[in-house]
Amino acid sequence: MKVYLNLAVVRDRRERYSLAWAIPALALSLMVLAWLATTAIHDLRRSHQIQRSLAEVRTQDAAMRDKETHLQQQIERPEFKRMIQETEFVNQLISEKQFSLTELTFKVSKLLPPSARLNGLALASASAPNPEVQFAVMAKDEVSIETFLDNLEGSKEFDDVIIKTQGFRGGSTSGPQEVALVCTARYRAGAPTSGN
Repeated sequence: MKVYLNLAVVRDRRERYSLAWAIPALALSLMVLAWLATTAIHDLRRSHQIQRSLAEVRTQDAAMRDKETHLQQQIERPEFKRMIQETEFVNQLISEKQFSLTELTFKVSKLLPPSARLNGLALASASAPNPEVQFAVMAKDEVSIETFLDNLEGSKEFDDVIIKTQGFRGGSTSGPQEVALVCTARYRAGAPTSGN
């Protein structure tokens, strides 16, 4: 007698649905894996770009530090130090407003008699706080020059009047002869004005 055995297993519904969903789940998993791989590659490239940018910034920073060191060495040179000191001195005078050329010209013109005129004005020495000023004055006669010198010596704004040169200019074909005077005086910039 022959016995026939049927070893086949009958599939239930869950097994049939699992098999049916396996293909879409595998496709979805592959898509998620591809997205993760793409994101990882993009992040890796971005990381390399950031590292390159950081290396460039570090290189620029090192170059700027070298340049700063070089400029600092240049500033430490004696001629630049002297220029910086002179600039600071001028800036200090400007900030303190102790010396004004227009104010000085106004004060000197008040000391001139009507028959004299200021022909030149120069800063002979800028020693603070009382700079030395040089005047060139032209007048019609010696009396006007003496009046100017008396006014200058009597003024509260000026000290240490020194006559450098005095003489006659002009005459004959160039017009009437005038008296020329060049003198220096210490200008006391902080002194109160006598006319005010």
